[in-house]
Amino acid sequence: MIKQINTAIAILSALLFMACSDFLDVELENAQTTDTFYKTEGQLDQALTGLYHDLLPISKYTLIMSEDRSDNTYEESDGAQRDFVSIGRFERNITNLAILSDAWDDYYKLIANANMFLEKIAEIEFSDEDIKTQYIAEAHFLRALAYFDLVRYFGRIPIVTQVVTQEESLMIGQSEAKEVYEQVIIPDLEIACTDLNNAPINYLGKETIGHATQIAAKALLGRVYLTMAGFPLNDTSKKDLAKNLFKEVIDYADETGKYWAKTADEWQRIWISDNDNKYHIFEIQYQNGGTGLGNPMVFESCPTLYSAYTTVRIFGNKLYCERSLSEEFQKKNAVGEMDIRCVATIDTTKFVNTDGETPIQYTGEDFYIKFLEHKMKRAALGYSDIDNSIVDYNDWPINFPLIRLEDVMLMYAEIVGPTAEGLEMVNRIRTRAGMDPIPTCSNEEFQEYVERERRLELAFEGIRWHDLVRHNNLQAIRDMFVRYATDEETGTVNEDILFYAQNVKDEMYIYPIPENQMRVKDGLYEQNEAYR
Repeated sequence: MIKQINTAIAILSALLFMACSDFLDVELENAQTTDTFYKTEGQLDQALTGLYHDLLPISKYTLIMSEDRSDNTYEESDGAQRDFVSIGRFERNITNLAILSDAWDDYYKLIANANMFLEKIAEIEFSDEDIKTQYIAEAHFLRALAYFDLVRYFGRIPIVTQVVTQEESLMIGQSEAKEVYEQVIIPDLEIACTDLNNAPINYLGKETIGHATQIAAKALLGRVYLTMAGFPLNDTSKKDLAKNLFKEVIDYADETGKYWAKTADEWQRIWISDNDNKYHIFEIQYQNGGTGLGNPMVFESCPTLYSAYTTVRIFGNKLYCERSLSEEFQKKNAVGEMDIRCVATIDTTKFVNTDGETPIQYTGEDFYIKFLEHKMKRAALGYSDIDNSIVDYNDWPINFPLIRLEDVMLMYAEIVGPTAEGLEMVNRIRTRAGMDPIPTCSNEEFQEYVERERRLELAFEGIRWHDLVRHNNLQAIRDMFVRYATDEETGTVNEDILFYAQNVKDEMYIYPIPENQMRVKDGLYEQNEAYR
């Protein structure tokens, strides 16, 4: 999806099948209807653009529901109710949190719009049937992506693969997670793997930058298989399927030279919006300039910042880099040099206010700047100031990666273990960051290296939480709270913080079904065990 989303979006928002909390079909007065709109190749192209537009909120959900839930972050409260604090502290009574109901609604909106698109495109004849096939495959890819997130976040969810009425939706109960994978996610991605290509174009023959590709579909399907191989499904037969797909993705990247930043300096530039669509296999497209298409997660991820960082107002969520992870970032190699990923991922300056005006809401913890294109960061890398083009706190232009080559490489390494291939994958990433290569080692030691590299390389991208779940390792989060509760100098324990560790129950690897969903129809859904 090119970064120009035209007025078709306004039309689409009125006429597409909108999935509210009960899959309600809403038609607005004086708007085109689904019966009058889906008539031409151009209108189908606009509808496909609308599907990509539905991805826009996902970076925020990835931040709050995945990264914030993991042991990569530690959050502090200002005393008010904050969704990110409730989620990060594993509070039990969160069924009515806005972030959960919003995520449910937005993912099902994408699913419903994909269902409508697939139904309508079947009726339209294209001048080039290959383009029609590609469009259909893109819709399947996006629907699979939505279901994959939903099943990982909520577990047992409804399966809806066709357009339904409000009355019909009230008859659709939950399906087991395995059924969601086998009946929707895998079939959708198999279609995408077969029918997508690596140079998508639209019906006019123009390149569509940012659209799903065959390599993206293979990488996502590989991730799906590896997820199924881990907790809670534990279907280890899926590992070989994942390995083969990851190998295809890595070989393609090596042969074409795509997706890989060759040096540490180049790696830092991945996180500058001028380089959007250059390094990531698949990313959510964002645009600043007051179009309403900015990245919403940037504002959510930073404490209050003074004007040397940005003149855009940042309200100040106290969401920090976990201390032990910060220490890992700051470890040095054999010649005393620090991991280059540190300065590109977290701010370790302890936040000194120099403007005398911005109120400080900061306790000295390191915080994430990976997606924050602040003025000092851009200037240090030789890029111009973009502050004047950002109209409000949600108007950030940096794309958000959903699939990266480094993620694929490290998943592949996890599967093949301390083989020559596995060591090569890990060491390519480590040595580029300026760190010493790891030696030949046991499988247990190797898996620890892989886990460490995944935390450092993919920090703040929403990967760590899903890794912890896949390895059935919520103990890592309990351990984090214990560390924060214990004063290293005095040995005294803060019982309030220690209580958060006791909040973390094994059943909380999924979230509750949102309260508004539970009320749609009595008995339609069963609440997840940890939240009953």
